[in-house]
Amino acid sequence: MNTLFKKPVFWVVIVAVIAVVAIVAGLMSNPQKGQLTVEDYAGQFVEEVIAAYGTSDFKIIDSRITKLEKIASFDHLLPATLEIWSLEYRLKPDDMSKVMLAGGMNEIDGWLTEDSSMGKPMLIFAYKNSAPQLLGAAWSGVADFSTMAGQETALRIFLEARGLLPSVTYGGNHIVIKFPFSTGETGQLLLSQPVVQGDRGIWCVERWMDGNGTVYYVTPETDIMIADYYKELQKQSDHGTNASLSDPLRVALDFINNNIGQRVSLDKLVPQYAAKAEDFLQTPGSHYVGFISNFNRESSSFHLDKIEWLTLDDTERLKELNIEPDDLPNGFYIYNPHSYPDYFQVKDQTQYSIINLGGETTHQIVTMDEFIAYLEQNPDYAPPFFAPPFRIVTKDGYVQSITEQYVP
Repeated sequence: MNTLFKKPVFWVVIVAVIAVVAIVAGLMSNPQKGQLTVEDYAGQFVEEVIAAYGTSDFKIIDSRITKLEKIASFDHLLPATLEIWSLEYRLKPDDMSKVMLAGGMNEIDGWLTEDSSMGKPMLIFAYKNSAPQLLGAAWSGVADFSTMAGQETALRIFLEARGLLPSVTYGGNHIVIKFPFSTGETGQLLLSQPVVQGDRGIWCVERWMDGNGTVYYVTPETDIMIADYYKELQKQSDHGTNASLSDPLRVALDFINNNIGQRVSLDKLVPQYAAKAEDFLQTPGSHYVGFISNFNRESSSFHLDKIEWLTLDDTERLKELNIEPDDLPNGFYIYNPHSYPDYFQVKDQTQYSIINLGGETTHQIVTMDEFIAYLEQNPDYAPPFFAPPFRIVTKDGYVQSITEQYVP
């Protein structure tokens, strides 16, 4: 599965990314006269890395490429043949004591290596009329290059990011399935039929999204071509083995429970049939319950210590946590094994609802200032004590609503 800084490290990473973008842009827009070879492109790549150190307290006085090796070739992703080349090099600074090794940087015998927080560079080439063209660099630390399937997924991630492939792996039928995390986030899966379309076809999870909108590509655990892997599974299904692969909900449930590690029951899945890639890319809304602290009017932010609000209806979860029904004398249980507040941001459109205890228990909508005043009037507001728990709904990185949870 693929995909996700102390301050100095953060800036080193940013500089490295900017440098690489500049390198690739320079190599693609300003080719030398005559046809460049793979070795020429690699040499220019190293030269541009050296140039990126131009404002440092040290100078690079020598360099050498220690490895340039083709590790994979693919013909089916684009009309052109694609190749992945692993690049390793050494850079000699005039004064190693002035070099701050941060952001994954490494040094061997007084030479800087190609290592960074993103791993090692993997140069991606496309061939046209037997001539290589550098498309850019992928990184060993953010994708799995150890297997053929991993290399193919890494290439797809690279090409989709540059608009060279659509943001879906397989054409044909798709289903988006939403599911809840135990901590309140809503995740979603994109299911596709990789071989045969229709009732007979098997389903696979080709990618999934967490509650923050981060997309993770799914790589099958195989060292053969991904298409061949799914063709074999389709053949098994046709012959009566692995028959459950033709049931998308069963495929989704198995993936959530065994690959993501969330215990979810079938009735908690929310499928959207006949979906499109655009439907999957819509960030799902997430739901949390927790204790609010440090609500800051100026930064429009607060901290939330997430909890699980369990009731007698949550039989499977209570059993999993070894919580007996007798432990819920008021009909609820607050499960909070780790008190670690997370940062949330509100916006002008955020809706605030607090309990109005006059007469019957109902909610009333209040302004942000009224909500903060309501929090602060509670003498237990300051940690380690908190106001009553609140239900938080977020989408696209911002809080949509905050609603006080009634506590019997």
